[in-house]
Amino acid sequence: MRLKPPTLTLLILSAATVLVVACMRQAAEHTPPAAPAPSSDHEQGVFHHNRALDRLRQADYDGAVADMDMARKLIDPQLIHLYSAEIRDVYFQSGIAYYDTGLYDDAIILFDKAVDVVLTSSDHPATYYHRGMAHYRKGSDRRAIADFDMVIHLEQEFPDAAHYRQLAQERLSE
Repeated sequence: MRLKPPTLTLLILSAATVLVVACMRQAAEHTPPAAPAPSSDHEQGVFHHNRALDRLRQADYDGAVADMDMARKLIDPQLIHLYSAEIRDVYFQSGIAYYDTGLYDDAIILFDKAVDVVLTSSDHPATYYHRGMAHYRKGSDRRAIADFDMVIHLEQEFPDAAHYRQLAQERLSE
């Protein structure tokens, strides 16, 4: 028996409809796998992260740094990028506080940590500038020059970096 073209079209449409309905029914019954629950270590890391931010707002720099160090150890390494800007800010602001009180070695350690969490060197040239200033104040002129060079490379219009770079070079040539 030979089907006429309209009958064949209806037959094809009916078969397609049955197939689509079956696929929809199967999709509705399918439960996607649950996202993995964050580990308790990760949750503790987020707790320390948030407490570090609170301590920073209260000018408790030692507490903020200790909590952020703990947060960096505990937060899931695959998710740490979600927190990197705030981590950098805690280290950077704490470094500024130490720098302002003349604790240059401590400031340098914190600026190093701030640099360590940025994705690229262009993310935060102020960190390089302040670390360079701490090196300059300590008399570590070669290190200061390296940081000032980085700042000048990142932002051509940074006159303070150029000025202190020149002063550090002059001290080296004495």
